Amino acid sequence: MLLKPATDLQNSGGMGDVPVRWSLLIAGLIAELSFLTVRFHGPGLSPDKVWWVQLTAHTHDYLSIVGAFAGAFAVLLAPRLKLTIESASQATASYAWWPWVLLHLGAFAGLYAAAAATFGQGPGAGQIPADGLLACLAAGLATLVFWLLACAPMAWWGALVARERRSLAIAFIAAMAAWLGGQLAEMYWRPLASGTLFLAERLLRLGYADVVSDPAHFNFGTSEFLVNIAPECSGYEGIGLVTVFLALYLWLFRSVIRLPHALLLFPIGIAAVWLANVARIALLVAIGTSYSADLAAGGFHSHAGWLSFVGLALGFIAITHRMQFFSANDRHDPGDEINPIATALLVPFLVLMGSLMITAAFTQGFDRLYPIRIVATVATLLYLRALYAQWDWSWSWDSVAIGAAAFIVWIALARLTPGDDAALPAGLASLGTSEAAVWIGFRVFGSVFIVPLVEEMAFRGYLLRRLAASDFTAPEARRFTWTSFLFSSVAFGLLHGRWLAGTLAGMAYALAVYRRGKLGDAVVAHMITNGLIAVSVLAAGAWSLWS
Repeated sequence: MLLKPATDLQNSGGMGDVPVRWSLLIAGLIAELSFLTVRFHGPGLSPDKVWWVQLTAHTHDYLSIVGAFAGAFAVLLAPRLKLTIESASQATASYAWWPWVLLHLGAFAGLYAAAAATFGQGPGAGQIPADGLLACLAAGLATLVFWLLACAPMAWWGALVARERRSLAIAFIAAMAAWLGGQLAEMYWRPLASGTLFLAERLLRLGYADVVSDPAHFNFGTSEFLVNIAPECSGYEGIGLVTVFLALYLWLFRSVIRLPHALLLFPIGIAAVWLANVARIALLVAIGTSYSADLAAGGFHSHAGWLSFVGLALGFIAITHRMQFFSANDRHDPGDEINPIATALLVPFLVLMGSLMITAAFTQGFDRLYPIRIVATVATLLYLRALYAQWDWSWSWDSVAIGAAAFIVWIALARLTPGDDAALPAGLASLGTSEAAVWIGFRVFGSVFIVPLVEEMAFRGYLLRRLAASDFTAPEARRFTWTSFLFSSVAFGLLHGRWLAGTLAGMAYALAVYRRGKLGDAVVAHMITNGLIAVSVLAAGAWSLWS
């Protein structure tokens, strides 16, 4: 049974140390880019009059296209990623890669110096000089080339481009389409916003007589609470999100979905998410008018959209699996029953996330309802305790060291982007002494024991294995794969506010699992990290670590 016996989770044959080395190189590159972004986020300079320097005004668009291209290519390459890693292992069997790492670090130091000289002059310093920008571009190109050579020889990269030229072309087209879609949404959001305002106003008039509206400026509300429908509130973001979700969902589950019938989900989903946005805006005004303007403008405004999207996504999944019109299964198959192990691994995490969104939507700034989330999650764990009792939860002292190392990395990266140390104490000050003590007790218990257990079951217990094999309980699901290691770690990182630190911590916890095949090692490592963070918060007053 999954998680019970000790298992061998060593690298699959032929891959050598390439996955680990590439993981470290990718993590280092992300850290370097993040450092440059934080250090030079606002130069306050305008481009020189030289035409090619003028192109820097569109840097944000270039980065968006590059990000979309990288994501699309990663998805297209995923089915052949194992073969790609194996070919890289063969190409680097006697390859001296470490000199290229040193050259990469030297080029990055040159890039930092050039960026500091060009962009580090502060606001109002004038124009971006052409020679300074040229130095940055040259140093940046050298940094990237040396990084690529540290990963593999140039001949291997050339063979990869030749072999994947079709995937590269499709990824580029997809990236450009995504960018153009965003541009069109920004240009033509007004008609969509007009329809949103029209329906939201009619819906609000059902309960309020003093509704005021200014369609010319997209303002509406009541005499006590007014809102402005900005472009992102018009509904196009939700439409784009549900379109991407449905496309990925139908592709991943194409074997059990009836096509072309399921294509009707696209117009249904677009209409549903837009109407949900209309209801959200009307309810926002109602809360601001009748209950709390701060709550409406804060927690509810930020989280209600995600709540409705998650609800719609779950609804689409339920519909396609239960309605014969959308499902490819004409009759009930006992093999379609939900795996009880998957239930035990995922349901506590879903309860934690669902309660998080609900409590966040009804609190402003300080989440005083945090104990409710912990109580709901603990109740779920107790309900499923019979399954957990059958698993092997043993751990090793190495996992303690891994957790401590993850803590050190987390603290180091947190210092690059310090948070607000005053918000949480101010929220606690608004509570009574006893209530504040109870809240802190729940926060320590939840962050040190419950959250690590629940997150590790979801990300390392299920997702890490599910990405490695369709049957996450099979022996092959326990082996190292680049896809499962990287994607599960990045997904874990995106769950946290400090996404880079979260991604690196996720990699550390995954390595803890790979060592002995024990989920208990990852859980203990995660608990050590969060425990040390809790000590830092309470002993040193570093409250931003809990933000």
